[in-house]
Amino acid sequence: MSTIISIRNLHKRFGHLEVLKGIDLELQKGEVMVVIGPSGGGKSTMLRCINHLEKYEKGEIYFKDVLLHEKRVNMNEYRMKMGMVFQQFNLFPHRTVIDNLMLSPLKVKKMDPAEVKEKALNLLKRIGLSEKASAYPINLSGGQQQRVAISRALMMDPELMLFDEPTSALDPELVGEVLEVMKQLAREGMTMIVVTHEMGFAREVGHRMILIDDGLIVEEATPTDFFQNPKSERTKEFLRKVL
Repeated sequence: MSTIISIRNLHKRFGHLEVLKGIDLELQKGEVMVVIGPSGGGKSTMLRCINHLEKYEKGEIYFKDVLLHEKRVNMNEYRMKMGMVFQQFNLFPHRTVIDNLMLSPLKVKKMDPAEVKEKALNLLKRIGLSEKASAYPINLSGGQQQRVAISRALMMDPELMLFDEPTSALDPELVGEVLEVMKQLAREGMTMIVVTHEMGFAREVGHRMILIDDGLIVEEATPTDFFQNPKSERTKEFLRKVL
């Protein structure tokens, strides 16, 4: 296996608040890493540092063998290799579903419009939303909007997908349809880091789990070991509250 992301001694502050206090992490190609932990522990901040939506004070993040904060690195080029899906769907409200999907490949990659449209329609078919191509986001359910947001990220052919609590803003009955799309991506071998509270998904899909609390990785294990044989008292306490 080859390493996609390598994080070494990552520190991040917001003013006086130290949010990440020395994160070390490696993610292999094809691996699904599930990140859990209490709110405010640093999970989302770590994701945002990986694709440089947040600057960090100390540490190194490598994409494959490239140190991302070096001046010579074109970060926009590397962001294209990392799809990001947020809690809030962040679709452009004034654009149709298919226009939301087509925008970045047309503007950023300068791809052929006919080719982009065909790819967008194929993705919509794959997530069961072919009939919504001309709809606007306001006319979609939250689950449908999040499936479109995932497809929009996939339009750029990313090598890595980052999911920041993608189901937390959804009504409970809509969660399953989004998780199903993510499970399908995992089955196809997509490399993923998923911040989530969905423990069933973590058990079923995750190759590795980490618990982040107070800016540190408290536990790292396979899902089986994580749930059945947690080593840290903090992990045991967290699992008692969420299971």
